[in-house]
Amino acid sequence: MDSGGAGTYFPVMAVSPQRVAFDAARVLVSAAGSDLCWWLCGEVGRCLGTAYEARLLETRLRLQEDDVYYKEAGCWRALLDDVLMDRPDAAECLYRVVGPLLGASAGG
Repeated sequence: MDSGGAGTYFPVMAVSPQRVAFDAARVLVSAAGSDLCWWLCGEVGRCLGTAYEARLLETRLRLQEDDVYYKEAGCWRALLDDVLMDRPDAAECLYRVVGPLLGASAGG
């Protein structure tokens, strides 16, 4: 089954929206402080909407001022839990974005 573009194969998998929210929160906050943020903002905007893209940029700014990694990750997890509860279809899109980055976000 071809779920991606231009011959890219992505297997369909059942992923819990709560698990996606947890993993995505860690990845988003870890990446917010890196050059990867700009790419990730666009992907978040594509999956969830431009309001979430702007929220990720705000997270980037807060991370530059304070040591707030865990606070930001908790806020993103709660936010994503709510979004994915209302829009479960967005979980797969978001997982395709953050899934490959999970190994790189193992810290804070």
